[in-house]
Amino acid sequence: MDLRTQRGTEGFWPRLIWQGRIFGAYFGQFVKMRLAYRMDFLVDTLAVSFSMAIQLTVLSVLFSKIRALDGWSFEQVLFIYGFSLLPLGLFNLISVNFYGFSDKYIIGGKFDRVLLRPVNTLVQVMFESFNVSGLNEIILGTAVMIYAGMKLNFAFGVGDFLALLVLVPSAALVYTGVFLAITSVSFWHEDRMGLAPPVYNIIRFSRYPLTIYSLPVRVFLTFVLPFAWVAFYPATWFIGGGQLPLVALLTVPVGVVVFSGAVWMWHRGAANYASTGS
Repeated sequence: MDLRTQRGTEGFWPRLIWQGRIFGAYFGQFVKMRLAYRMDFLVDTLAVSFSMAIQLTVLSVLFSKIRALDGWSFEQVLFIYGFSLLPLGLFNLISVNFYGFSDKYIIGGKFDRVLLRPVNTLVQVMFESFNVSGLNEIILGTAVMIYAGMKLNFAFGVGDFLALLVLVPSAALVYTGVFLAITSVSFWHEDRMGLAPPVYNIIRFSRYPLTIYSLPVRVFLTFVLPFAWVAFYPATWFIGGGQLPLVALLTVPVGVVVFSGAVWMWHRGAANYASTGS
């Protein structure tokens, strides 16, 4: 009898559900393992919280000197900042294996083991381990958005809630797509130095209104490294004027296109992979 038939995974949806159950179990085991070392978990939580507190302090000091930033109030900038943490938290939760992928999987030969399993290679790499500190960013981002929204007297309706449920995962797809594409380069070029860290540092520019930057920077953050779609554009659904809320909806196709392109690169790279032989 066929192995897939034995597992009841014939067909797309049954197989998808089967893989989902496997990695749900992976996540449960990972959380149990992290909570077994509670001091490490607490230190990670405090470190992330401290870093976010410093950035919020910088914003507060900035707006204590100036009342608006290119027409954007402190509360509006704070809302954009809070929104940026939600997709970033989702991305950080599942992206820990992107960093050091070349050393760990390609040079170290661990990708051989991934290929032997009857589960999608990308899903295995993404869900083999998690970064629980991503949950801290999601919680903090939600709190900052609520605070800023109250200061702005923002009336959060059903449509806004549904938009949030769509825009946040779409923005997370942009993050994931960009760094997955960088990771996929490792199949052709052993990236020991790491392209991801300098690109990751550019994320901080996405936490401010795009209109404060010069035209070349706007074009770069919109079309080259599209980090404008992870915070500013989707956040304007809630705080923008004019046509900006309509532009926010473009976050969905942008996320799908960026992530789909990165997945294509991954599969091309995986097909190009040659075992270390060790």
